Amino acid sequence: MADEGKRTECIPVKVTERMALDLLRLAALDDRSLSDYLYRLLQTKLYGAVLRLESSAGQTPPSDKVNR
Repeated sequence: MADEGKRTECIPVKVTERMALDLLRLAALDDRSLSDYLYRLLQTKLYGAVLRLESSAGQTPPSDKVNR
């Protein structure tokens, strides 16, 4: 990924009770902490969107941006 440095920034977010329960359940199924599960979810969404934008603009993304 583009940024695999130390995680130092906190961004609070409010979710519904149902969302919280579902996120906790999915994190448990993936055998991850909620924090790590949310980090990976955001990372996939964020950098997946960046890669789609670059490819639609005709740019080839550097290989270090792809986490496969």
